[in-house]
Amino acid sequence: MHRRDPCLRLAACLILFHLAGHRAQAATEVRLDKDFLAGIVEKLPPSPFEKKGQYRGTVHSYRLLAIDPKLRRFLANCQVEGEFRPPVAGPISERVSRAEDHTRGVRKFRFEITAGVNIEAGPDATPRFRVEVEEVKKAELEGIAGLLAKLLGKFFDDVVTQIADGRASLMSQKLNAEVVKRSAVFKEYGALCGIDYTPDQVILHFDLTRFKSEGIVGYVFSTPQPGTVPLYRWFDRRVGSHEYTTFPGGPDRPNFVNEGIACHVFDHAVPGAVPLFGWHSRKDHIYTTAVDGEGVLRKGYKPAGVAFFVNSDPVPGAVPLYRFFDPHHGLHFYTTHPHAEFAK
Repeated sequence: MHRRDPCLRLAACLILFHLAGHRAQAATEVRLDKDFLAGIVEKLPPSPFEKKGQYRGTVHSYRLLAIDPKLRRFLANCQVEGEFRPPVAGPISERVSRAEDHTRGVRKFRFEITAGVNIEAGPDATPRFRVEVEEVKKAELEGIAGLLAKLLGKFFDDVVTQIADGRASLMSQKLNAEVVKRSAVFKEYGALCGIDYTPDQVILHFDLTRFKSEGIVGYVFSTPQPGTVPLYRWFDRRVGSHEYTTFPGGPDRPNFVNEGIACHVFDHAVPGAVPLFGWHSRKDHIYTTAVDGEGVLRKGYKPAGVAFFVNSDPVPGAVPLYRFFDPHHGLHFYTTHPHAEFAK
């Protein structure tokens, strides 16, 4: 049975620091070689655990075993040792209690955990680390050999399960928190789009965005300027499209979620500004300076008139408004972010 385990609770943080030393390139990939991963694992500090009145101990001595390309993971090992109070008493328990290394009914244990670690893409397209216990091996049960093993029985397995599952839950939260805190690092890389495993390294492939750039439709403002109004972005949960309005009430249809202010634009004609005409199909929304909608009428789009006004040329304080196209879903997306907010 596989269980999640926190053997590499700081691995994500340390790898993020390692990646921070790289700079984004046209074809971005980050190679984590075996020696680097081994160094991360071996430097992990001891991790204590305790369930008051039942058991306590420490996870320590982390070690990288191998990278498994076939199963797309790397394997790590750690030691778990501590002490517990058995739930029952009896002749065997009393004999163990009188052993030199046991006091007041406390029993000691030590076992190994082998964990498989996968690096995956999270919902925000940054790496996430998923850890699963592959094997729990009883290395030694200190005390009177054989008697203690009989005494423990299922209770030992329960202790192991609680340690593995409980620590996994805690470490999962910590790993996610670390990745979220340092996600800005990956803004230089973009969306995690692929991972390769070899016997000697793990290779992370990044793509700035899966969307196709269709250029700049005009120039807008990221902050309020005289004469401008907010341009609100709305997300249609039914089809995944976006619509943009200059009024905060949004589209007069259900299932739209307000995603905030995309930028600031003009809602009337001003010198140097040109109108953006809106065209809508059953699921997509196009905004263009072309009066004919770039010929989308024949594709089933309907005109919606002038949506708002943008500067046709750069002006002080203005930023580009980029248009992107999602070829997988056939949808357009508008943003001031040059890489489509790293949308996947």
